[in-house]
Amino acid sequence: MKLRNLVIMAGHDLRAAKARTAVSMAGIALGICVLLIIAALGLGARDLVLKEVVRQLPLDMVEVVSKTVDLGLFKINAGGLLGSAKLDANTLEKLRRLPHVIAAYPTIEVDLPLGAEGGDSLFGHRLHTDMFMNGLPEELLKEEIGNDLIGNDSYIPVIISDQLIEVYNSSVAPTVGGPKLTSATLKGFTFDLIIGRSMMLGARGAKRIGVERARIIGVSRYAMRFGVTVPLTSARRILQKYAIDPSENYTSILLKADSVAAVSDITAAVKTVGLAVNETAERTSNILIIATALASLVGLLVLALAALNIAHSFFASLSERRRELAIMRATGARQRDLLAIVLTQAIILGLGGAIVGCITSKIITIIIDNSVRMLLPNLPFMPPSFFVMPPILFILAIIAAIVAALLGALWPALRAAHMPVSQALADN
Repeated sequence: MKLRNLVIMAGHDLRAAKARTAVSMAGIALGICVLLIIAALGLGARDLVLKEVVRQLPLDMVEVVSKTVDLGLFKINAGGLLGSAKLDANTLEKLRRLPHVIAAYPTIEVDLPLGAEGGDSLFGHRLHTDMFMNGLPEELLKEEIGNDLIGNDSYIPVIISDQLIEVYNSSVAPTVGGPKLTSATLKGFTFDLIIGRSMMLGARGAKRIGVERARIIGVSRYAMRFGVTVPLTSARRILQKYAIDPSENYTSILLKADSVAAVSDITAAVKTVGLAVNETAERTSNILIIATALASLVGLLVLALAALNIAHSFFASLSERRRELAIMRATGARQRDLLAIVLTQAIILGLGGAIVGCITSKIITIIIDNSVRMLLPNLPFMPPSFFVMPPILFILAIIAAIVAALLGALWPALRAAHMPVSQALADN
């Protein structure tokens, strides 16, 4: 039977039972709608957490950290307890020599009481706040900061993260009545860096107190999330000048691989030398994926119920049309022709329900996004949308709907196609 005739006959049969068709299509649409909303919300949460909160590193980079012992309430460094390697200059050189490693970037902690004073031009009066700082190699920051990293004796170049700006704009600015800030607004902003004294730590670890001029030169994804980052040379100079113990403490070491495929080999090599790899982003991603998959079972369950409804509908419809189908068989229609007609009806039901479900889910996500923005205050890391709906998600949803409809129609279609003509005519 030609495809055109097949579609015409299938469409005619569906129009003849409009109520059943509408109910079956509505079941498919509901399942697809629920499935899409849950999956899109999970993808949106994963995208937000990895890009804004956890900050996933580039795929060709590995962050090496010290092993820790988890005691439940807190973790302690296991470097001295279990004989594992420490993060120091010797370890840095060992890691640099690992196969497939083309660069190693240490993160140095500036373990001193620090504070910042200034802000007259932005806030209208002078402010003071405690501060945390680390140092990163210039070559790691140069790609994002550019020539502004070039040393200047008149100020300390400071790099911040856009997360810090986001938290300030959403939580601090509304509370203190301050202006909203951007990376462009802050670039070039200067302030006094108080070294050796802070409200929280007093003068712990400092051999002297000093004030130096600092200037924000840009934003980097590698910068300390809730503190400031300075070039490695500046961090070392501050430690040498102000710290009682100027020895360098590495909090982590970033390793750049020669290819993405080599990351797994580097990770294994790092673990063999008694160190660990920061897998926070990967673990968070896996947790969110599992949670989304489990939640998506609700949508799949609705699809399964829709498939059962389709099966029931086709059983009832084909039972009522036994005589008609028997006459078709008697006049030359083959078993596969009857099977094709029923399965074509199922495809039309699945496709129609999927389209309705996709459109409905998109409308609902828009309504939810707008409602949340009206009802909730401006929170940190508020995304443009809580839902991520790539085209592939709609394609998979349509395929799932068609498969569910076909599975629901398969059994009654096979039963009708293989029923003997004499039995069908005798029953009527």
